[in-house]
This record gives sequence, structure tokens and C-alpha cells, in this order.
Amino acid sequence: MNGDFTRDTFDAAKHFSRVLMQQGRVQLDADWNEQTAILLRYLRILTADILGPGAGPAEAMGFYLITKGPNADARIDAIEPDPARADVLKKKVADGDVVIGTGRYYVHGVLVENDRAITYTEQPGYPFSEATTLDNIQNKALLAYLDVWERHITYVQDDPIREVALGGPDTCSRAQVVWQLKALLRSDNVEQFDCTSLEGLLARDLPHLRARARLDKPPTELCVIAPDSRYRGAENQLYRVEVHEGGVAATGTPGATFKWSRDNGSVIFPIVSLSGTTVVVESLGRDDCLSLKPGDWVEVSDDGIALGEQAGPLAQVDTVDRDELTVTLKLPAGVTSLPAYAATDALGKHPLLRRWDHAGDLAAYGGALPITEAQTPDQGWIALEDGVQIWFAQNGQYKAGDYWLIPARVATGDVEWPPELDSNGVPRIDADGNPIPAEQPPHGPQHYYAPLFLVPGGQDQGQDCRCAIRPNLQCPPAATPNA
Repeated sequence: MNGDFTRDTFDAAKHFSRVLMQQGRVQLDADWNEQTAILLRYLRILTADILGPGAGPAEAMGFYLITKGPNADARIDAIEPDPARADVLKKKVADGDVVIGTGRYYVHGVLVENDRAITYTEQPGYPFSEATTLDNIQNKALLAYLDVWERHITYVQDDPIREVALGGPDTCSRAQVVWQLKALLRSDNVEQFDCTSLEGLLARDLPHLRARARLDKPPTELCVIAPDSRYRGAENQLYRVEVHEGGVAATGTPGATFKWSRDNGSVIFPIVSLSGTTVVVESLGRDDCLSLKPGDWVEVSDDGIALGEQAGPLAQVDTVDRDELTVTLKLPAGVTSLPAYAATDALGKHPLLRRWDHAGDLAAYGGALPITEAQTPDQGWIALEDGVQIWFAQNGQYKAGDYWLIPARVATGDVEWPPELDSNGVPRIDADGNPIPAEQPPHGPQHYYAPLFLVPGGQDQGQDCRCAIRPNLQCPPAATPNA
């Protein structure tokens, strides 16, 4: 979530049941958001405990797959009331595409709904990978599954969020449930490949990160900020460290990379048009702190890039014309061009520039920073700014979009990060007397998966992997009307 938040205070391990507002107190976004997170976690865990990892109502279960066959046309007519649209779907199926049926399904407690029949290739973000394009999955042994996660939505992606009666200010944002039907191809070295093996086949070694604000010796007095305070920033910040290029960290060769922002990556500039390296933006921010200047690094993104779980290309700001709202960019090595957007693209693709605060290099890593891993926390720390440092654990499998949030606070001169505990539950201390930060997996995005259909390949029949919910209701008989 790239919103302009103070911090994310929700911690499932604390087992809070609700947030209690008190009279006369300052209200913070983190408190309201934590209340929502507490309730949402309860509802989703309750649903998953009752229904399991994936299930849908028998009478309205969604995501039935319609493939080429003798009954395909009739099945499409049953779910698509528009004759013209039904004809389009029938032609696509005849050409080898797959129609995804309407209805709803619960994936690890998350309600997922498909309101209108679409094809595999019509999904936002397609193609998801070169290996699973339509041409590459036809006549292959595969497991079709749902990939579900939440996407952050602002007024840029959905303008009616803004209240026009107030002049259209940027107020609250939204979290949107996103689903995509994907295909997992069977490889020769996989022993188990059935409806129950999805989670294991998609598993990866999650990367881990530590964060700290370095201080050689801890302060000796409470409520006193030493001149050599660990966090030396003048303002409270919410740092976001995000993986730009996925893969594994490599020594001496291009590998996984990252970028960072002191504002949670929330500083964005809607694109009106982009041609070559010249961008016309809707605005240049509310003030100098939330604007652009030469030397800044920006990421070019749109709905397709975001839904494809990709990172957009990075570029460095060259010049800014505040009268014409025009920004010219310099491309780093490895980036040959930027996406082109006409003025009409803003309505459908919602392109934007997202500002990042790292000091990239035009000559290396596509403008991002290389991920370097370390074995022990006494070495390998990477400096961000103002004393904030991060550390990547070894052997992580990085994915574009993995992120960590690091709140930095002026009052304590420190970042908010849990300490590493010993076997007795006591924080471990380093040689300088400071708590050793704990390794944490990515704070998001959280993905949930559910198998839908197994295609074994060859002449064998496919297997529907969905689970149906069939209520066993004991309803009284209808009353007989009086004669």
C-alpha cells in the first residue's frame, strides 16, 4: 500500500480485539486503519477456518472454465446475456482461449467475485509471464489457479473517490481485491502435481530484512536526544524499501535490485501524456517537498504494469518546467525507451510518475540499487539516509514489489523495528549495547492462492479443483393459505 500513512501499527501477534477512541485525543490514520485491519483479519480467518483454503457457494460458484468443446456455446449463453458479447466469447474459445465463468469464491477467507465473463487473455496484467501466454499453455499439463491480493487505489486510478463538492481534494484511498487466473505448467522433475500441491509448487524462500538507525552508544538519559542521535532526519518519515528487479542477489553480476522512498512511495504525479522522454503531468505537487526537481528518480507505471506485478522503468529527472507542467527525463543504461501515452490513455491506463528518493546510477542497475546480502548482522549494512540502515539476509528469492515499511521518529531518534530475541525472549544486544534488529519477511503484498482446474495432459480428463458450499438448511414448510 503506497498511501500517505504515518505508519502501519497492526500486529496480529498482539491479539488486539478493537481500537477504542478516547475523548479529546488526537486522531491518527494509523488507529483507524488498525481497527479495519483487526476486523478484516477476524472475518477472513473465520471464513477460512469454516470453508478451508478455497470454496464457493454451489448455486453461485464462480470461476468455472469454459474451453473448446461440444457444449461450449451453450455454457457461454448461460452466463452471458448480451448476444453480441456471447458471440465474441464463442469465437475466442474456438480459437483456443478460455472463458472464466461468473460467480464468487472464497480464497483463504478473501471474497473474490467475477461479475462478467472474460477470457484468459482479457485479464488485466496479461501476459503474466512468457511461459504462460496462451500459445504456450495450449495442450500442456497445467494447474489453473487463482492469485488473489490487495491493490492500493487512489484518486488517480478511480477519480470518483474525490468529493467534487469539496473541490476534489485527495482524501482517503482504497484497498481493492484483485484476482487473476494463472497457469502453472508441469515440469519434468515434479513428482506431485494435483489439486493439493499448489502451495508447495508456488513456495519460495522469502527474503528477510533488518532495519536500524545506527548509534555507537545508547543515550544515557531519557527524553534527551543526543547530538549524534541515530535517526538524524528533521521530520518523521515512513521509509519504504521495495524490490525493483526480482531474482536473487548476485555478486559482481546484475541481480535483484531495490529502491526506497521516505514517503512510502506515495508521492505520485498523474501523467497527461508521455512522448519519448518528455512528460506532461497533471500537477507538480502541493509544495516543494512533494514536488520534483532535477536529479530526482521516478518510476513510470500504469494499471497494466501494476496488475502484471512488474516494476516500471526508472528514469532520472533532467528538467522541470512548472509553467507548462512538463518534465524531461534521462534514461539509465539498460532502459532504451519509456512507455508512450497519449492524452486519451489517462482514462484507461492511469499512467503516473512515482517518485523514489534513492540516489540511482545512470550507468548501472537500471537506476535502482543492487541488493547485497550478509551472513551476520555485524556487517553488510546499507545506508539509506540520516542514519537509517538496512540489511538483507542471505539466500532470499526476491520478487518485484516485495516491500518493507520502516517508521522513523524524530522524538526517539530511532526507527520502529522489533528486536531479535534470544531463547528466553530477551532482546539480543550487539557489542555497542544496542538491540539487534530482527529479520522480517516482506510486509507485503500478501498473495493468496486457490487451485481451480487440473489439466493432466494427453487424453485424460481434467479435474475440477473447486470446493462447493452446500448449506444444509432445515426450513419449515410453507404455510397452507386459508381456504
